[in-house]
Amino acid sequence: MKKLIYLFLLISTATFAQKGRHKMEMVPGKMIKEYTPEYMGLKRDLPEGYTENMRAILAQAAAIRVEATTQTKASANIVLTFETVPPADVKAVFEKAAATWSTVFSSDVPINVYVKWASLATNVLGSAGATVNVRNFVGANRLNTFYPIALAEKMAHKNLNGTNADIIATFNSDFTAWYIGTDGVPNINQIDLYSVVLHEMGHGLGFIGQVSVTSGEAGYPYPGIFDQYMINAANVALMDTNSFKNPSAALYTQLTSGKINLSTPSVLRNNGSAGKLYTPSTYSDGSSIYHVDQVKYKVGDANALMTPQIARGEVTRNIGPIVSSAFNDFGWYSSNLIGEEYNDTEDQASDKVFSVQVYSDTLWDESSLKLYLAVNSNTFNPVSSFTKAGNTYSYSLPKSATARNIKYYWYAEEKSGKKFVTPAEAPVISGTRFGSYFEFNIAPDTTKPEVVYSNPLKYIFTSQTSVPLPTLLAADNIGIDTIYMEYSINSGATIRKGFTKVAGLTYSFTNSFDFASGLLKAGDVIKYRIIVKDKAKITNTVTLPATGNYEFVVLGLQAAAANYKQTFDTPPTTDFYLKGFSFTKPSGFSTIGLHSAHPYADGSEESYNGAGGTDKFTNSDAILLKPITVRADTAKIYFDEVVLVEPGESGASFLNTDGTVNRSFYDYVTVQASNDAGKNWNNLINGWDSNFSTTWLNAYNSGFDAAGNSTGVGTSAMVKKREIDILSSGKFKAGDQLVFRFRLHADVGAHGWGWAIDNLNIQGSVATPAPPLVLAAEPTSYSTELQVTPNPTSRWVNLRLALGSVDEKVVAGIVGSQGQWIQQESLQIKGGLLEKQFDISTLPAGTYYVQVITNRNVYNKRIIVVR
Repeated sequence: MKKLIYLFLLISTATFAQKGRHKMEMVPGKMIKEYTPEYMGLKRDLPEGYTENMRAILAQAAAIRVEATTQTKASANIVLTFETVPPADVKAVFEKAAATWSTVFSSDVPINVYVKWASLATNVLGSAGATVNVRNFVGANRLNTFYPIALAEKMAHKNLNGTNADIIATFNSDFTAWYIGTDGVPNINQIDLYSVVLHEMGHGLGFIGQVSVTSGEAGYPYPGIFDQYMINAANVALMDTNSFKNPSAALYTQLTSGKINLSTPSVLRNNGSAGKLYTPSTYSDGSSIYHVDQVKYKVGDANALMTPQIARGEVTRNIGPIVSSAFNDFGWYSSNLIGEEYNDTEDQASDKVFSVQVYSDTLWDESSLKLYLAVNSNTFNPVSSFTKAGNTYSYSLPKSATARNIKYYWYAEEKSGKKFVTPAEAPVISGTRFGSYFEFNIAPDTTKPEVVYSNPLKYIFTSQTSVPLPTLLAADNIGIDTIYMEYSINSGATIRKGFTKVAGLTYSFTNSFDFASGLLKAGDVIKYRIIVKDKAKITNTVTLPATGNYEFVVLGLQAAAANYKQTFDTPPTTDFYLKGFSFTKPSGFSTIGLHSAHPYADGSEESYNGAGGTDKFTNSDAILLKPITVRADTAKIYFDEVVLVEPGESGASFLNTDGTVNRSFYDYVTVQASNDAGKNWNNLINGWDSNFSTTWLNAYNSGFDAAGNSTGVGTSAMVKKREIDILSSGKFKAGDQLVFRFRLHADVGAHGWGWAIDNLNIQGSVATPAPPLVLAAEPTSYSTELQVTPNPTSRWVNLRLALGSVDEKVVAGIVGSQGQWIQQESLQIKGGLLEKQFDISTLPAGTYYVQVITNRNVYNKRIIVVR
C-alpha cells in the first residue's frame, strides 16, 4: 500500500547503493578542524592588525548594547540539554550561541540541542548535525527532499520526533587552547569556542545535506534541501540526474572540481553572488561540500563562519549573508499550508470537512486560498469559499450515498505572487510520485491491512521463560482494530495473546511468549500464527503465515564436559543445533566440515532498530549443545577456518565507543558463549571478516555478480588457524559452564561464499610441534638476548631467551604494530631457559613484535610475517 511504504521510509537512514551495498547509518553532521599548515595545503592567516581591529569592533558593539533600551526578542526557542554540565563559563558560551541563532529565524516549535562536552580527536574542535532528517511531511515545499528535523518541525508547525533531541553537538573538552568568552578576542594561540559552537549549530540547523562519497562515486538516498541549491560552474544543478547520475563518478568529479556554488534567490539578492562551496580536488570527508570555500572567505570575511577550519586568534561571530539567506530559502522563512491527509472512511452518512491552517513569515493573499478537489476523476476543481476560525479555513463536502474516490490539494499565494501548496509540488496528475495530491475513499472498505513481519525464531532454550517476537508493522486505510497471535506447544491447547502498540511509533506492534518456569522441555515444538484485523464494518483480516504456522524448537543441553574435540568426519548431528549451517564437504574440500550456506543470503529476518522495516539482518548459528566447564589454565578454542564474508569499510573497527557493533563492519563471523544456559550471549572476541586475511580478501574480491555479491569460492588451500582465549573477553571465569555458538551475521547488503570450520578443539590437548632440525648440538651457554627464528616467517616463530633466575614466571606473546596483544601466554619457566613456539599462520602479512615480560625486563624483537 502506497501510504505504508512512504511512511516506513520517511526517516533518513541510508546513503546510497555501492556494488550491492547499502550503508545504513548516517554520520550526524560535519566537523570543523583547527587550521594546521599541513592540512590540505591551505594557509589561513590573520590579516595584519586583525586582533586590534576586532577588539575595537567588539568594544563598539558592547557600548551600543549598553545604550540600547530594548533588546531583540528571540523568535525561536533553542533549548540546550547538556550530557554533563560543563563549567559555567563554557555553558555561557553555548547559551550565547543559541541566543544568537534564535534571532535569525522564527519557529513555533522548540529546537532541542543535546550538547556533549567530551573528548574528540586531537585536531577536531567539534562536530554537529541533525539527529534525523525527514521528507514528505505536511508543510514541506520540496518533494522527496530531506530536511533536518528542526527545520522540518518549523515548516510542519508541529513536533515530529517527540522528546528526542533535534541536534546533537559535541565539542572537544580536551582541547587546551580554547578561548572561552563571548565578547573578548582570543590571543594568537587560542581558538574561539564561541565561533566554533556557532559554526556547529549552523550544521545542525541546516547547513548540511545528504551527499556522501564511496569508492570514487558520489550519491545520495534522496537529496537534502541544501543539495537542491548546489550548482556547478555551468549553472547545472548537481541534483539533476539527467546530467549527473546517482550515484556516479561524474557526480564525484563535480564535488572535487573546486567550482560548486550554493545558489538560492535570497543568496543571489543579499550576497551579490552565489556562495562558493569548499570542494577541494582531494575529497575530505567531514569538510568537503557542506562548508563555504576556505580560500575565498578568509579571516574577517562576513561569510567566514562556515569555512571548514578556523585559525588561532580568529573570531567569526556573525552568521553572514550566505548562511542567513540560504536558510530563508531552505524554509526557515516560508509560508506553509498544514492540511490533514485523510484516511479512507466508510461514513457515507456525514458531510466531509476539509481543513487547513495557514502560516506565513511574510504577507500572503487570503483571496488566493483554494482547495482543489477531484471526485471520481482526475480533473481538479477549485473551492474558494471557506469558514474561517483564526488561521484555520474549512470546507464541508456534502454527503453522498455514492461511493467516492477523492483527490485533493491546497493552494495559496504570498503577496509577492510566490505560490505555496500542500502536499509539496502539487499537483502531479500523472505518474505515481507521492505528494502530488492527497487521496482517500468514502466507500465500503474491502482493503486488507498491510502487514510486514518475518519470523526469525527457529530455536529457544529450556531456560528461557520470556521470548520476544520481532516487531510487526501494520497499517490500514481505515485503521487497525486488533492484532493477536495464537500458539500451542506440541499441538496442544491453543493460547491467544494480543500485540501491543510501540509507544511513539505509528505502525509498530510487539508481543512475546511468556512461559512458566519448567514448562518447556527439550524437543518441544511451538507453533504460532498472527491475525491482523482492521476496523471495517465487514472486517478485513490478514493471517500470517497465509497457511499453516510458524514454528520453532526448544533446545535442551547435554551434560557438561571438560573439553570437546571434533573433526566432523562423522557428522555430530546430536551435538549441534544448526540454523543456516550444515555438515558437508563442498567442492574444493577433501573432508567434511561445519559450513554455512554457500553462498549465504542477505539479511532478511530481524530489523536493526527493532522497529521493523527493510533494514534487516539474519544470523546463521551453529550451537554446541554440550556445555564446557571452563579451565583456569588452558581455556582455549582452536579450529581451522575459511571466511569469505563481505568485508566492512576500510579501517572500520568492530565496536563503536559505546560497545555496540559498528554498522560499517557489515557482515562478520564470531564465536559467542552463554553462562546461563542460553538466555544471554557474549562475543568471546570481536567479530572478523574477509579483511582478516589477504588470501580471503583476494578470493572475496575475485568476482562479483550483477547485484554486487561476491562470486569467489572458498577452498581448503585458504584454511587459516584460529585460536581464541575463552577468558580474554572478561565476561567469563574458570568454573563457568559455557554453551558455545558459532555465528555468521549478514546484513541487507552484499554477500559472499561464507564460513567453513573444521578440526574444532575446545580445551582439548594440543599436539606439541616437532622441534626444528638442527645441524649440530646446541651450545651449553645461552644468549641473554631474545632470539627469534625464523624471521621473516609465514607459519611459526620460535623464541629463545636465557633468564637470570632458574625458576621464573614470564609473559610472552605476539604484539601488533599498535602495541596490542594478539597472542599472549603466562609461562612458568624452570631451568633458566625460555623456549616457546607461536603459531602465526592466521596473521595477515605485516610487521609484528615478539615480546617477553620478566620480573626485571621487557624484551622486544620485530618480526616480519609474509604470505
